Amino acid sequence: MGSTKQEQPVEHNARPQAVLAGFMVRFAAALYDLGIIFALAFLVFIPVTMAEQSLGEMPQWIKGMLALTVFWAYFVGFWTRTGETTGMRPWRLTVVMANSGDIPSLAAASIRFAVLMATWLAAGFILLSMLTGKTQNTAYATVALLPFISLVCLALTEKRQALHDLLAGVIVVRRNTV
Repeated sequence: MGSTKQEQPVEHNARPQAVLAGFMVRFAAALYDLGIIFALAFLVFIPVTMAEQSLGEMPQWIKGMLALTVFWAYFVGFWTRTGETTGMRPWRLTVVMANSGDIPSLAAASIRFAVLMATWLAAGFILLSMLTGKTQNTAYATVALLPFISLVCLALTEKRQALHDLLAGVIVVRRNTV
């Protein structure tokens, strides 16, 4: 026999090629999740409001930390358990590690959450500035860069990774239903 190239055996349990999620489906999932976390925060703050009526007002920073903890638990909990939040399920989206396809680690999910929250807060600030007409200042221009950079990353990266995905080392894929 000569020295011909032999075909590589195909692994039957190999992962299928991932179908990357686009902007619009990710945006729809984000809106769904946004509604869920606001409802969740509302439910969490009912007892806080009741306690404040009896004990006096709680410092704002404690309320902020409580809200942030609830949001972190929701997103990071789902991402590290199943790779998907409730808002991602109707569109069959899953967050996976870009290099292995595994469910994100706690560290990766936490990094993704932190950058995602910074981006959402920046987008909220931009919207508020636009609604109040206060867009002619340095703070507006500086903060506007974060969501813009994230969208540029999503549009230009090969794996359609927003800034929070790049920094966490994850990708968002669509599950196959077949």
